[in-house]
Amino acid sequence: MKSKKKTQSHLGALIKEYRLKANMTQSQLATKLNYSIPQFVSLMENGHSKIPLNVLGELIAILNIPEKKALDLLVSIYLTEAKATISASRKKVAG
Repeated sequence: MKSKKKTQSHLGALIKEYRLKANMTQSQLATKLNYSIPQFVSLMENGHSKIPLNVLGELIAILNIPEKKALDLLVSIYLTEAKATISASRKKVAG
């Protein structure tokens, strides 16, 4: 689904930004998350994998991502996607 991919891309970019600020490799982050391979981190950062909320919580703690920043991003993206979906549905019924 396109909108979910967009959400994951934005979250992934945030994770990558803070991972780089922490001077941490994908492999190091994967280890801290108890993943045996760093590809999962790569998939998250590139928006190809859904980031479970419990993992997002771990990432916030490990990378010192401001929780408000992550939540504001999620809410903003969800609001934009919800408005677009509702508008398209209304047009479909009206048309």
